[in-house]
Amino acid sequence: MANRSSASPDRPPETAGTTTRALLGAGIFGFGFSGLIDVLVLHHVLQWHHLVSAIYPMTTLDGLRTNVLADGLFSIGMVLVAGIGAGVVWRAERRTTVPLAIRPLAGAAVVGLGGFDLFDVVVDHTLLGLHHAVSQGGRYDPHWAVVSLLIVLAGVYVYRTGTRDTNETAGEG
Repeated sequence: MANRSSASPDRPPETAGTTTRALLGAGIFGFGFSGLIDVLVLHHVLQWHHLVSAIYPMTTLDGLRTNVLADGLFSIGMVLVAGIGAGVVWRAERRTTVPLAIRPLAGAAVVGLGGFDLFDVVVDHTLLGLHHAVSQGGRYDPHWAVVSLLIVLAGVYVYRTGTRDTNETAGEG
């Protein structure tokens, strides 16, 4: 195993591209993770709605089966998205001799979390009309959009404070 304190031929030093890839991967991971939380908590545990509940009613057996199938396929997709994001972060981490800063990565992941929620409310709820936040005709969709934007802003804040700390530490040396 390569020692992180000394550069080795198989571990090139960190580059801006490596950091960018890691941040992108963290955002992708956050997007997929948020999709999984959404389907597990809102669709399965609370049963507020299902992926296509505005199209196929949850009140019939056929409608419920279609909704559960759509939720399952969606879950598999979100596992793949989160796995791809995690893989991108892992590869970026393996390509650098210095550890990646955690706060910018966490901020990017939180931006991805909010990004999924924003995508969900704009595309799934509003444009496609697949389902609504609480299955009440979209009454709570604007609230969902505001919360999603607040999550994105929280992620930006975490990212920016993490990069500021990194830049201040680098300037002290």
